[in-house]
Amino acid sequence: MKVKDILDPRCVVLDVTGANKKEILECLSGAVAKAHPEIPQEDLVDTLVSREEAGSTAIADGIAIPHGKVRLSERVIAGFGRSQGGLDFDSVDGKPTQIFFVLVSPENHPSLHLRWLAHLAVLLKSPELRRNLIEAETAEEILEHIREQEQSLSERQ
Repeated sequence: MKVKDILDPRCVVLDVTGANKKEILECLSGAVAKAHPEIPQEDLVDTLVSREEAGSTAIADGIAIPHGKVRLSERVIAGFGRSQGGLDFDSVDGKPTQIFFVLVSPENHPSLHLRWLAHLAVLLKSPELRRNLIEAETAEEILEHIREQEQSLSERQ
């Protein structure tokens, strides 16, 4: 599993904005829908908002992984967003969220969805990666930092 296979640089938002969860999700979904027009933005926002109503996807340490399953091809699609100052996303630790990974999976592959969620959670355990993602200046730098972390993890296994 390599994030570069699911994260198009056009789906990277370096300055996520929004006064509430729905506005933040609209910001993140806009980039994903623009790069993947087969996914209507309104449908994606509705899917992500519904998932958030079941429980916050902000997992602590400034990380949120909003996710959902939609009708699309057999592939998983990701989006990435960053807020250097942090936004209120109802994190379990009560702290602002700075790193957002949006994960969109096909409805008919729940195990693939869970594998990607687990992969992202393992990657984001690294304080160094989180710091690098917050400090990166371009989408390409974001992808390179993720690639380096994935390589480091695979070398340890």
